Amino acid sequence: MLKKPVKTLPSRSYVDPAVYQREMANVFSAEWICIGHVSDWESAGSFRRLNVADRQIIIVRQHDSSLRGFYNTCRHRGSALCETQSGQFRASRIICPYHAWVYDLSGSLLKTSRVPDGFELEKENLSLYPVTVDSWNGFVFVNLADNPASSLLESLGEEADLLDNWRMESLVVAHKETHRVACNWKVFWENFLECLHCPGVHPDLCRLVPVYGRGVSSRRDLPADDPLRGATRLRAGAITWTANGQPIMPPLPGLTDEERNAGMTFVTSLPSIFIVGHIDYVRSVRVSPVAPEATDLVIDWLVEPGGLASGELDIDALTGFGRQVVLEDARVCELNQQGLRNPLHEHGILMAQEYDIAWFHDWLKSRLI
Repeated sequence: MLKKPVKTLPSRSYVDPAVYQREMANVFSAEWICIGHVSDWESAGSFRRLNVADRQIIIVRQHDSSLRGFYNTCRHRGSALCETQSGQFRASRIICPYHAWVYDLSGSLLKTSRVPDGFELEKENLSLYPVTVDSWNGFVFVNLADNPASSLLESLGEEADLLDNWRMESLVVAHKETHRVACNWKVFWENFLECLHCPGVHPDLCRLVPVYGRGVSSRRDLPADDPLRGATRLRAGAITWTANGQPIMPPLPGLTDEERNAGMTFVTSLPSIFIVGHIDYVRSVRVSPVAPEATDLVIDWLVEPGGLASGELDIDALTGFGRQVVLEDARVCELNQQGLRNPLHEHGILMAQEYDIAWFHDWLKSRLI
């Protein structure tokens, strides 16, 4: 915990377009950014068009099942290649809709249109602009840097193996939804990194996870004599994140007793995603900046393929509790953003329990130097 109040970032950094553009260039264009789960690309030739750090890219599944990434830009005169957000490239060819330049799925230029005799064109030097793609436990990441400063595993650090037993690469997305929140992307992460707000904002969550009702995120922050310090993370009788604490799917195979008893295991990869493993499903929340005061939250619920194929999965039961918590957070994040516009409020202060926000601010400052 913090020993004394610490200043927050300047309030203008949450509203200033110039600060936002700097963060897009120095953070979202330099760090590993999660863009989805491997099951979002169903077969060879399937693609998704995405915006990362205000740049438009396309990710394509290859015939060997790997994924390749390119900027959505033709090498001829810069036309966008994909007009839709997702789809299938016919005959494994990427064809520019403007002048019909043709590329294969690896991005190599195959042919151009109407080239007269004697016109010299080095096709091997005109492949699509590449984007670095990697995956971890079924989640797909990109890095827009020409030479990423670290590997994906290095960036995940000590949390890289926490969800190995969930075998997430074999899961499928049962439900996906996007919520646009009227706040700066940092406001959402700051909210995620503390639970001082939990007793007043998340009463149902505090009943499910009693330690949150103490206004802290971890049992280690409780006094030594607090009975919750040695208790299970979920309330007695609850074993997963649902409205009643009971699973709606059979427990995922391969989890240890410790993982099942925990009821929730978090992995966080700044600045773009946190993932939570429960005993019967996995939930991920991707944080995607849209503008200085707008952020998209993309939530995926992942289950075993058999549970989805059976047709018996109750989507409302699966998603209801997690959605409730996110929307409660969204409401207070928007209130936070509104107050930050006050020119008299130059900065805030961090309380003892908000030490992870102080760490986040240091992490961000180190990347904006």
